[in-house]
Amino acid sequence: MAGAGDDVAQPPYGSSGGSPMQYPPTGHTDGPGHRPASAQLALAALIVCIAAFLLGLVPLLGAVLGVVGIVLVVVVARRGQATRRTYVGAGAAVLGLLASVATTVALVGLAIYTPDPRAPEPTVAAGEADESEAEPVEDSAEPIAEGESTKESAPTTTPAPTAKSEPTVEPTVVPAAPADLDSFEELDERTLAQIVKAPDDHIGRQVIVYGQITQLDAATGKCIVRVSISHAPQEDWYDYEHNTMGFAGDGESDCPGLDPFVTDDEVKMWVTVGGSLSYDTQIGGSTTVPAYLIDDIQLL
Repeated sequence: MAGAGDDVAQPPYGSSGGSPMQYPPTGHTDGPGHRPASAQLALAALIVCIAAFLLGLVPLLGAVLGVVGIVLVVVVARRGQATRRTYVGAGAAVLGLLASVATTVALVGLAIYTPDPRAPEPTVAAGEADESEAEPVEDSAEPIAEGESTKESAPTTTPAPTAKSEPTVEPTVVPAAPADLDSFEELDERTLAQIVKAPDDHIGRQVIVYGQITQLDAATGKCIVRVSISHAPQEDWYDYEHNTMGFAGDGESDCPGLDPFVTDDEVKMWVTVGGSLSYDTQIGGSTTVPAYLIDDIQLL
């Protein structure tokens, strides 16, 4: 028998005494066969991280799962329940997040960027100019009074096309006979700048220019060439500062003078100023440049 001073283990009785307590001790919150709440949270974090990794290539969804998984891992780590698998899952969630963000950015970029496959088509602008130039000739014949002679009304048809802001490549500029190349004018830098500034004011002027061909391909056509020009030969291609458009032969298919030339050739040209020309650019806008008829061209 135990003595009076010995401690005797007593069964857990309630406050009223008589029978054992019906509930487990206070230290147990989960019954047998149940996971602790912290273990369930760690398992959920691992599952979400793995889902983020597997769905990383799905726009937005992989990123959302990655963020949720990382947040759950942080919560589990703060509770001291993180394991090696938890941190491996966090790494997988980060990879899924980055992959989803990259996929989303790529799709948005493709949706925003819509390249314009159309190249400059100066031939269309030139055709419109030819149609618009024919109209003043018909209008000029109508207001002739009965008492006036046709000789007085004839000069009024000549200056009308020069006032247009539309492309003006006039057939009247084409010489009836082969041009005398010795009569073409050598230019200085200032004179060329004045012609480029207001080409419509110098229609019919025959000058010598130097340049580098920047476009001569299927987009322009074999008889139309885009050239960056200057008043004299330059050492570097970027010193040819004036963008221009040249026409040779009939402007469509018969232009043997341009057959030997290709893009990036450096050339000397004898040209007749034809006015200004507007055309659509590849970036969606339009530009207006000096246009001229190429009477002769040589490779430098």
